[in-house]
Amino acid sequence: MTETLTMSCLYDKLSRLGITPDYVRNNGLPSWWDDSLNDKHEAVLEGAGYIADNLNLDLKSLLAAQEEIKFNPSPSTKFKRRSSQNSEQPHVSQALCSRLAELIAYGTEVNFTPLPTDIKAIRAEILTNHTTVNLTSLLDYCWSKGIVVGYFNRFPVHVQKFAGFIQLQPSRPVIILSSTHKYSAEFAFDLAHELGHLALGHLEQKAVLIDEKIEYDSNGDCEENEANRFARALLLGDCDNCLEDKQFWNHNHLIKHATIKAEENPTVEIDSIILNNAWHNNNWGFACKALEKLGCAVDSQQIINGYLADKLDWDKFNDESYEYLEKALGV
Repeated sequence: MTETLTMSCLYDKLSRLGITPDYVRNNGLPSWWDDSLNDKHEAVLEGAGYIADNLNLDLKSLLAAQEEIKFNPSPSTKFKRRSSQNSEQPHVSQALCSRLAELIAYGTEVNFTPLPTDIKAIRAEILTNHTTVNLTSLLDYCWSKGIVVGYFNRFPVHVQKFAGFIQLQPSRPVIILSSTHKYSAEFAFDLAHELGHLALGHLEQKAVLIDEKIEYDSNGDCEENEANRFARALLLGDCDNCLEDKQFWNHNHLIKHATIKAEENPTVEIDSIILNNAWHNNNWGFACKALEKLGCAVDSQQIINGYLADKLDWDKFNDESYEYLEKALGV
């Protein structure tokens, strides 16, 4: 571009992708950036470099006035869409997660061990070190197998988002969860679902798999059904649908019966039983009220990224990447 390059020009181009100026300032530019630099050509060139690096953009296309912005080439991707009519692909959110996956894989030193396809074997291995299968025991298992797990939800407001993301880095897979769940058992299910995709070989020759939404009705997608069955078996063992279609008078009644089943099946968490009942009977609001009564709400983002922050070798990153990761991970 010419000497007329300004940050306003870059903001205008990025806005066409749904990336607002506020998002760029908070996530693309370093903390030392000041608006007094917005019309200074050399400073804007430097700022564009940070934006391109953090947001996974092709720098040349960002700077070229007449060229649409391109993302850096994305790995071969398999999209799991909620609806066959939804042809839009989450390009912006994928680009952001791909960049994050590259960074956190670079910053971790773990050796990946391929997962067994036998769910019972995985469950038994988890239970050698933990009393139940839940979010924290799943995180321990993932990291012990060299699977990097993170949480990321700092997306621009109006771009298409997704629930789960797997990217195969050269040395290890990275799973990123993005849903805004309130309860630990919900994240445990999502993580178990993504583990199912890995264990069952659903990525095939693809480097990335994206789950737009993880839900009971998968519109006949066999792989989604397989990953759901994997997750239920991993979390619940033989306790899947153990409450069957029993009618509950109130939340305390549901909690009472879930507690009984948990006592009968001590490797299963009460909150997993309650959510599993909602899964089979589509009574999510009722189940969530029961979980609220039990005090099951947690900051799962902090739990997931707390593990990740402890595993990262922060000294490997330059100042700008270090700062970006702190914001992206919320640590």
